Amino acid sequence: MAKTENHVRSVRIVALALLLMMLVGVSGCANALFTAAYLIKGNDVDPEFKKEIKEIPKHSKMVVICRSPYQTLFGIDDPSKMLSVALTKALSDKLDEKKKLEWIPIDKVDSFFDESEYANESFEKMGAKLGADYVFGVDIDSFNIHHSPQYLQGKAHVNVRLVKVDTGEIVCSKSLPQYVYPPNTPVAVGDMLEERFQTLYTVKLADEIGCCFYPYDPHEKVALDNDVARMR
Repeated sequence: MAKTENHVRSVRIVALALLLMMLVGVSGCANALFTAAYLIKGNDVDPEFKKEIKEIPKHSKMVVICRSPYQTLFGIDDPSKMLSVALTKALSDKLDEKKKLEWIPIDKVDSFFDESEYANESFEKMGAKLGADYVFGVDIDSFNIHHSPQYLQGKAHVNVRLVKVDTGEIVCSKSLPQYVYPPNTPVAVGDMLEERFQTLYTVKLADEIGCCFYPYDPHEKVALDNDVARMR
């Protein structure tokens, strides 16, 4: 994987050198530099909390804890557990592999805490009991997959924070705008099972949260309605 990435980067750099020689004389330095940035970096943009993630030490133990005071009211499956699993996968897949971060599975989290502790314990105290160095803590303020009795459309509002366990420091935090998916066209209940739709929506919500912490391609967020159409 690393060799492939290095090869791709080398090809981009060679292409950059050739393109720069042509562009500097034709379009000036500004266009050349813009093209250089694209060739080296591609479409990805930096996350909002790039600096905070970069400062996490190698081999740190990480855990994702998602919770809501209304865990039994949201439908088919507990969104807290589903989102914890999806966000753990998204973050572990896309954060810097060189850090060799260790991720505590959600099953271990569930085995340590009951519902009252989820609601009342602080993220740093929960992280300490699990032996974690950092907690990605997510409070689910609202979660709904029903646009109407006949249509499905996910809507959720969450607050996310990264907590350093030993000090209780909130390294960074953000209240995300309501995330709606699909953004424009609800799905008829006859076209997709609710269980499948909730899984799809939860994965999309996890990625929306994850984009605060790892690089992403903004073009992938365009025309999200097409995702559902392909799944039918």
